[in-house]
Amino acid sequence: MTGVNENFYQPATQPGDIIEVEDEETGEMVKHVIYLDEFGNGTKTRPLTEDEVEDLNEA
Repeated sequence: MTGVNENFYQPATQPGDIIEVEDEETGEMVKHVIYLDEFGNGTKTRPLTEDEVEDLNEA
């Protein structure tokens, strides 16, 4: 998926939390997971992999 902003700041979240983010190309809401950046802050996101989405749907 291209065109997704990787630098969303979510002040009330922790690394590993899943948030919904708008895909800038399609306008659709997609699930992203927050991860630690190079400074140890949980301020970056990445799209969930297909396996992660399947695991989330099973829970």
